[in-house]
Order: sequence, then C-alpha cells, then structure tokens
Amino acid sequence: MRTSSRYMFCTLSVFVCLAVIYYSYHIEIRHQKMRSQELPIATDTITALDNRTFIISPYYEPRVGQLVRVIAIIHVSVKELYCIFHCSSNQNVFVRAQIDLHGDRFEFPYGTADLLCAEPSGCDYTYMSFSSTISTNTSQNLLFKVRNRPPQPISSNFTVCISTLYGNYSNVLQMIQSIEMYKILGASKITIYKTNCSQDVDKVLRHYVDEGTLEVVPWPIDRHLRTSTEWHYYNGLNAEIGYFGQTASLNDCLYSNMYKSRFLLLNDIDEIILPIKDWDWSSLMENLQNKYPNTSVFHFESHLFPIPVNNSVFDLWPHVPGLNILTYRLRQPNKGDNFNAPKMIMNPRDVFQTSIHLAETRKQKTNVGEDTAILFHCKIKYKFTVEDLVPHDRLMRYNLSLVPNVDKVIQGLFPQK
Repeated sequence: MRTSSRYMFCTLSVFVCLAVIYYSYHIEIRHQKMRSQELPIATDTITALDNRTFIISPYYEPRVGQLVRVIAIIHVSVKELYCIFHCSSNQNVFVRAQIDLHGDRFEFPYGTADLLCAEPSGCDYTYMSFSSTISTNTSQNLLFKVRNRPPQPISSNFTVCISTLYGNYSNVLQMIQSIEMYKILGASKITIYKTNCSQDVDKVLRHYVDEGTLEVVPWPIDRHLRTSTEWHYYNGLNAEIGYFGQTASLNDCLYSNMYKSRFLLLNDIDEIILPIKDWDWSSLMENLQNKYPNTSVFHFESHLFPIPVNNSVFDLWPHVPGLNILTYRLRQPNKGDNFNAPKMIMNPRDVFQTSIHLAETRKQKTNVGEDTAILFHCKIKYKFTVEDLVPHDRLMRYNLSLVPNVDKVIQGLFPQK
C-alpha cells in the first residue's frame, strides 16, 4: 500500500512538474506573437504598475551576477513581482523578482525597493516590463529601457545629486549661490529632482539647464502617493511615504550616474560640502583617498549656520528672494554624542544602496573630521542667539569668485529696475 501511494505521489509530482514546464513554455509561445515594438515606452519618471507598486527605472547590474536592478517604490504588503524580458526573438520571458525593501522606510507604508531580476539565458533584450502576476496578457504593459547596458565611460569628475524640490520651493538666491559654489568646488554636473517650485526658481533651473550644468528630473511623487515632509511615520499622520520619496530619487541618481561620474555628492540644495584644508573637491578627495585607500564612502558632519549676520558689504541682491549664504557666518557648535546628519561623497561603483545619511558599500566608510571638511548647512533657526554660536568664515575665501559669478546670473535673470 505504501509503495502504491509513493508511486501515485511520484506520478502526480511528475505530472505537476510537466504541467508547470508546459505552462511556462506555453506562456513564451503565446508571447511570441506580441512584438515589443507594439507596446508603448514609459516616459514618466514614476510609473504606476498598480496602486501598490511604482517603477522608477531598471538598471543593468553586472557587479553581483548578470542581473537587472529595478529602482521602485512599493507598499510593504507587496511580496510578488515579475520582470518580463522582451527578447529580440519576440519571446517574453517572465522572471520572478527578488524584492529588497530598503530598511529606511521609517514605518511609512511605502518605501524604496530594489527588484533584482536575473537575466534569462539566450535572451537578447533592450526593454523589459513588469507584472504583479504571471499573465499571458501583456498588451497593457509599458516598456522600460534597461539603462547602463553596456556601462558608459566616465564623463564627469563630480556630480551633485539633490532631492527633492517640493512645497513650491522659492529660495532663489540661495539656489544660485549653492550652484555657483558647486561649480567653483569642481562639480561638472548637478542633478535635481523636482516636485514643484516657484516661477522664479524654475527660471533659474532653466538657465542652468541651458548652460549645460544642470539636469532636472521631474519627480511627481505627489500624483501617486500622499507625501509628507516628516521623516518618520506616526499614528494620525495622513501620509503614505516620507519626505517626498527622497531615498528613491537618491538611489535613482546613484544608478543613473554610476558609470558617468567618478564621484557623487548627495546633499540638499541648502548644503555645501566645504573643504577646510583644501581649496576644492579634487584636492580634498585626492588627499582623502591617499589616506584611506580602501574607503568608498566619506561622511561629512553637518554644521548648522542658523542666523544671518548684518553685513552691508554682501547685501548685494535685496530684490532677489531667498537666503544670502554670505551673511551666514556663525555656526552652531556640534555636540560629540549627537547624530549630526552627515552627507556623503562616494564612489558610486562601490555602492549598492543609499539612504540620506548612510550607504551600503562593498568597501569601507570613513567619517571625515571637521578640521578637513564640513557640511555647510545654511538654514534659518530662530531658537538661537548670537551668544550660542561661534564664528566660522571659511566660505568667505571664495567670495572673490562667488560674488561676480552670482551677480552675473542675477543680472541676466533678475535685473534690478
């Protein structure tokens, strides 16, 4: 009786296996009739697969095997997703994605995720699409071009990733000053993810795009999810994702520039990684790499400059809205036991994931001392008085270059009447 049962079980198992194989083969045969060229190509930065999954972009990932890494935003309940490789032979191959929901979701129901999809053997592809189920109906799918395939040669030394502009951002003067400082310090390219901003800021963005310095990536996260300026979820907060999906945009910037830029800087528009011993980022990084040859991610401690100092010498553009960083010369002292929100310069080819303040790398991470460089963070805070702060005028050594550069942009965009 046991032998008979085993025989029936084995027979049934073989039948099930054959059925699965046949079903998989049947899917591919059915899909041979669907040419990839007949499907529309995704053009938005954020594309909804359904109300729980949003695709940002797929990137070729040769560092951990022949994979495609898809940057996405998903609901915490999502457990099953499929990558569909559209082969040049007109076959569509379904591959179940390994879902890696990033750990910095901070209790929000949606967070950044990597979808890792193994390349199917014998499939020559350029495009892929996605599905929450294995379905023979792919007629509604959008195609996504797999980027970084093949990797391109490095064309920039330093790229600054900034995310995200939101809340009708209107700090015109500080934006111009920050971008001009990035250029002085060595930035070849700046990438900004934009949700919304004022008309004057948009005018500034168009100027730098035309100049060739800036790439503006639309970031319409608020069309898809309820967003928040809070970094941590709490009961009663009417939001689905924190900080306008900032970590998703940073990871997209990481992979978009992985093989284009030697170094990436990840910071906000009101922050500048400011060398203390060196003049610019090139000399700073040369010295740091010589001292720490096995480090791929360098952390720079934030130093808050919370109130302006009256100084008529640099009050040159009163008609332009925004903070004048040249008048912020008093620093809040950091306490040694506090987390001081560092930002990073990294070698992107050694980094797999990034958060706002930390990154996952296959090499070492190093905290840079304030005697070498700081994160200059210029932001109004009213709870401080002059007596609480210490003078710090390191930014002033750039004023001979910064002032005329800023003035040239302002006179071109906002001439004083």
